[in-house]
Amino acid sequence: MAFIPLSRGLILATSLFVALQSAWAEAEKQSLGSPGVATSFQECVEQSGKVLKSFPVRCVTAEGITFVDTSQSEKAGRACKDLCGDGQCQEIVCMEIGCPCAETPESCPKDCK
Repeated sequence: MAFIPLSRGLILATSLFVALQSAWAEAEKQSLGSPGVATSFQECVEQSGKVLKSFPVRCVTAEGITFVDTSQSEKAGRACKDLCGDGQCQEIVCMEIGCPCAETPESCPKDCK
């Protein structure tokens, strides 16, 4: 009779483990297959992301993910360096080829707070 409480505890623990594992697997499956999450600048624009007036143009999704339209800088014949995320807000920049792109709190919220 001393083993009955132990076996009930093992059954309860095993049931709890299986339930948690099942719930975690379902949550992971839903997050990986989330339809509608933009993966490019074009998808961001198509999904009504916020298009920022910057050079190059950026689009920010509802989730806060920023995408850069690199085709614009190639067409313009001049390209600035996208340094968003380097920890420094590039507010004042030169206008030559290879200079950093100008950053604002809207175009680079990671750096400009």
